[in-house]
Amino acid sequence: KQWYQRRVAITAGDDAKLGANFVKVGISPGMGGSFTLPQKLNNQVCNDITLTGRTFSGKEAEKMGVVLKSVNSRSMVLEESLKLAQQIVISTSPNAMKETVKLLRAPYLAIMEAQLQQEAQAQSRCFASNDFKISLASVKNKTLPVFD
Repeated sequence: KQWYQRRVAITAGDDAKLGANFVKVGISPGMGGSFTLPQKLNNQVCNDITLTGRTFSGKEAEKMGVVLKSVNSRSMVLEESLKLAQQIVISTSPNAMKETVKLLRAPYLAIMEAQLQQEAQAQSRCFASNDFKISLASVKNKTLPVFD
């Protein structure tokens, strides 16, 4: 909840490796992923990322709308993030900005809390499954998992 409430914009390097690879280790999405990804992405892209567990670059993330901006080098990520933060701080009323962010997030917070509870329950079931053990062993051995 804290991360979601405070996040205004995300900058990534073009070569950043992003993904939601939960399924590759035998668990369902967590950390709000099942809530935030469908909010940011169309259904097909969300399914692609979460059901295959594939990774994607910062440049692709910008095209998908996962990040606001992708920059050529890692060293520019902080610089660009600070530029945006400075534009926000210099040109806006702190109180108005705070209240606006609250209003923009408010419709999602109650739903998000419920989704986080469902995520926790789903992950608990996944951790207890044989699929999880098989997935972990395949990651450790750098092989493809073979499920029963």
